[in-house]
Amino acid sequence: MDHKAKGLFFVSLMSIVWAILIIVSKLLLNKGVPVFTYLFQMVTLAAFFIFAYVVVFHRAKLCIPERSLLKYVILIALIGTAGANIVGYYGLEHSSSINYGFLVKTTVVFTVLFAHFFVGEKFNMHKAMLVLLLLLGVYLITTQGREIIPNKYDLLIVLSAFGYAFVNNISKIALRNMEPEVLSLYRLSLGALFLFLFVIFFQEGFYHVRYPFYIVVGALHMAALMLLIYKTLRITSVCYLSMMSMATPIVVTVIGIIFLNEHFSLVQAVGGFLIILSGAFIHSKNI
Repeated sequence: MDHKAKGLFFVSLMSIVWAILIIVSKLLLNKGVPVFTYLFQMVTLAAFFIFAYVVVFHRAKLCIPERSLLKYVILIALIGTAGANIVGYYGLEHSSSINYGFLVKTTVVFTVLFAHFFVGEKFNMHKAMLVLLLLLGVYLITTQGREIIPNKYDLLIVLSAFGYAFVNNISKIALRNMEPEVLSLYRLSLGALFLFLFVIFFQEGFYHVRYPFYIVVGALHMAALMLLIYKTLRITSVCYLSMMSMATPIVVTVIGIIFLNEHFSLVQAVGGFLIILSGAFIHSKNI
């Protein structure tokens, strides 16, 4: 399998895994589990799963990051696993799921801009038009064409998207000298530590485990998501990863229809078509 086909396989699998993680997270939050309790427990367990995976299958790759890479690893964990998730989930808790579902996808805008300056990926009108089409498609799927009612907490969601985009780009730099499995391990392990320092001050009872089955399922998918993100990023561009992962809302919608008896409207179908059309162009042009 060549890099192009492998990249498409990884990013497609990543979208499915991410969609399942979103569904599981929604179920737990709807059951009243405090958002930061869930986030800490899920990330901590995911770090354990990644550690077990690396020790069993990739022990030879285990290493301490070089000093030149250490700053990137710390930033990736601090911003990507702790900071962006904290502000994003806090924004979700105080905003609507419709607003969150769309605004978090503004990550693609920041990613394309950062990629131009950080890793030298060219920015042109083709990319700009594709970003607009993808955002329109995501808007139609997540909102069904309904108006988004602004909320002051929406700024936190956009800030989290900014953080995810920043981390995607510095991860690309780190992956030049680190294996995807090792970077995934450090991101989740250090991220869990940073989250612990947060929850001990701001979340009472963070150690109480409710619905352990869902926590385990969420953690497994979080661990798989990290691996797939970095395996994709290792062999493709940052823009390709971010733009192709915009298909995730389609998978979420399909899962919702099959398992949650949700409805699928014509407006959502149009949005899905725009995303698939854009994705086909992105893959064919190897953006």
